[in-house]
Formats: sequence, structure tokens, C-alpha cells
Amino acid sequence: MDITDLAEAYRQLVNAAEGITDSTPVTATERADVDWRLAHIALSDRILASAARDVLGGAESVLVDNQPAMDAHAIAGLIASTTHPQRIDAMRRNAAELMDLLELTGEGAGNTTVHLRIHDRDGRHVSDSRMTWSDLIGVRANQNIPGHAVRLAELAGRV
Repeated sequence: MDITDLAEAYRQLVNAAEGITDSTPVTATERADVDWRLAHIALSDRILASAARDVLGGAESVLVDNQPAMDAHAIAGLIASTTHPQRIDAMRRNAAELMDLLELTGEGAGNTTVHLRIHDRDGRHVSDSRMTWSDLIGVRANQNIPGHAVRLAELAGRV
């Protein structure tokens, strides 16, 4: 599975997150948004890594439910128990684990059907859809992670 775009998206995300320091002039609301995004991404990558293991195991269909990565208590707990650099490190480690699993994924496994269950930032279920594993990773690489990276770069003053 080609993960070149995803690797680049994560590189930009980490660079943007590292550009936000204690001295970065952001409001309390913006700082909370940064914290939320980093925790959310770290938790999301755990979900995707679990799904990647299912794909590698030969599952014909995989459920990817983002609810744990949108859960206010899980996000608050991660934020409360870590510093900004630790959240970046958690995000980096979880992304690396996902990338390692994706590198093991053959092209044929990219056709695995994914049932995607989406919850919004408030934890409410908003949609269910189906797509291939490759398409889901493409969305992660070309929309989801870059969108978060752009917002973090804006807050870091790099855009």
C-alpha cells in the first residue's frame, strides 16, 4: 500500500504542532483546540491501527468507529495526563504504528470493505458509510490529517 502521501501529511502535522509552544500567542480557546486536535488524532490512530490489524488478518469487512476518538472524557483524560510535547509524542508514536502496519498491507488488502461509523466532535453519531480500506487511508492522507495540519499551522503563525 502506498503511504507516501500519508507520511508527508503526518510530517506536516507534527511540524505544525511543534510550532506551537508555551510562548505562541494563542487564546485559551485556541490552546484548547490544539489540545483537542492532538488528543483526537492520537486516539484516532489507535482505532485505525486496530482496523489495520484486522485488515492484515484477512478480514473481509472491518468496522471503523471513531466514537472513542470523539469521546469527551477520553480526550479530556488524555489532555489532563499529558503536556503539549507529550501529546505530540503520543500522536507521533500512534501514527508511526499505523504507518508500520500500512507498510505491511498488500495492495489487494486495500480492497477490504470498511464500515465507517462517524461521530461528531460532541460525540453524536452522524453517519454510517462504506468504502475500501485504501479509500479510507486516502481520505486520512489527503483530507483529514492535512486539515488538522493547516489549522495547527495557522495557530502557530506559519500560514
